[in-house]
Amino acid sequence: MRGILMTVLLLGLMLSGCGTASSNGGSKAAVNLSSSVQNGNANQYNPYMHQSTPNLRAASSDSADMLKKLGGGVPTIEGEAGHRPQWKCEIYPVVFGTATAPHEILVLLDFAAPQSEKVWQAVVEASRSLSPQQCKIVVFANSKEYYGTDLMGLGIWISHSRPGQAMPYLSYALGQWNKVKAEQKSTRGKAVPFQNEYDATVKNTDYPIHYSYFSHLRPPVPASQELSVAKYCYDAGNVNLYQAEQISKYYGIKSLPAVVVDGQHLSSVSAGSILKALQ
Repeated sequence: MRGILMTVLLLGLMLSGCGTASSNGGSKAAVNLSSSVQNGNANQYNPYMHQSTPNLRAASSDSADMLKKLGGGVPTIEGEAGHRPQWKCEIYPVVFGTATAPHEILVLLDFAAPQSEKVWQAVVEASRSLSPQQCKIVVFANSKEYYGTDLMGLGIWISHSRPGQAMPYLSYALGQWNKVKAEQKSTRGKAVPFQNEYDATVKNTDYPIHYSYFSHLRPPVPASQELSVAKYCYDAGNVNLYQAEQISKYYGIKSLPAVVVDGQHLSSVSAGSILKALQ
């Protein structure tokens, strides 16, 4: 399947992914941040800085004893995902900055929540004042409608296969999600839940959101690789979803979207509140 060219290309924010630094893509002067973070809750889920991350899976004492007798232990994301070549990118997708930058912005999205687009726009705006060496932006998604898993998975694939292009893609995907919902309501009288890629279309000739973006990438995804990339998107998105659940529990987040800055869950998200929390 080939994606058709869209009339508006969301290009220009050449930002980094999967632990690589790049330009912040904006004209604003970079905010000068401290070289360390005092909050011990920051970077807890960063596999580039820790060998293991907090594991909030409940295990009774009986279960733990049984596992020990069998020579095993409580499952961890590192143990379960570690066989995947890009597993660190999947459990901690860095879309801006270096993976070991001291400051951290965690963005937790629900593609099915319309406000996710606005929250993401605030993060993008804040990134224009940040140095990639001082701060990183990491994205997770746990969507009420299943197609969000595929869309997040493509963001992860882009972060390590097309460094610098993940943030424009996320802007596009979140915007298209809301646009298609609005067009469905206008033409059909209601929008359907996006449980698969073809739910997220208006006409039966439309390409699904993530397939349509393949041609926007530089270089584009070759036709011969589209099916394998699509399969990867689903698998990687599910690994990331698990971490989104873990992180939400760890920081006491009740609903998405949400932003955590240096271990602090923001009650109100704007570019200004993000930058203030970093200082």
